[in-house]
Amino acid sequence: MTFDQLVLYIIHQIEARFSIKSQGPIENEMIEIASENLQNKKLLRFFRPLETLEPSLKTLLIVGINSDNQLKDVLQWAALCKELLLDPETADIYLAIMWTGETQPSLEECLRIEASEDFCRKFVLRPNETKESFVERTFITKVDVPTPLDLGQDPLISAFSVLEQEFSWFNDDEKVKWREAFSSGTSSFDLFNTLINNKSESNEAS
Repeated sequence: MTFDQLVLYIIHQIEARFSIKSQGPIENEMIEIASENLQNKKLLRFFRPLETLEPSLKTLLIVGINSDNQLKDVLQWAALCKELLLDPETADIYLAIMWTGETQPSLEECLRIEASEDFCRKFVLRPNETKESFVERTFITKVDVPTPLDLGQDPLISAFSVLEQEFSWFNDDEKVKWREAFSSGTSSFDLFNTLINNKSESNEAS
């Protein structure tokens, strides 16, 4: 798999759920501040279609590298791009990394890079991993809500059963609402406002 093939697949998956922003001044600046050593790079800025008025943009940096030295350039690029963003967009910057050289990283190395959330959340293409499997590990693809709700198939829905026992308002409709929210790619702050604060306001009103 080439870098361009991975990028095209990611773009196709993003277009199925989001609207990609056309390149503007800030996108141009983000590209320009990248190191000249990074020849294989792509910047994508996108938002959910329903967010028409001043949408909160997600930023995805996709990079192909062939050495650990280039990894340092990639992390520096992510840090510089984050400095150009304003809240809450600073919480929605992501980095996808692919090794393009003959020497590939070990699985342990990939996991080590992903475990560090300095500057942003990272996803590294693992040894022998397909582009489909790679994208499925990210927030890009939509997770279908099981119908009917099957506690044996979905770990998240299974966890909801605990909430159902604790709170009478946590019914099947709420389960679907929460499942869709968690698979929407929404930032943790927005999720809290949508699922917790809104529920608290609703209970107070009743």
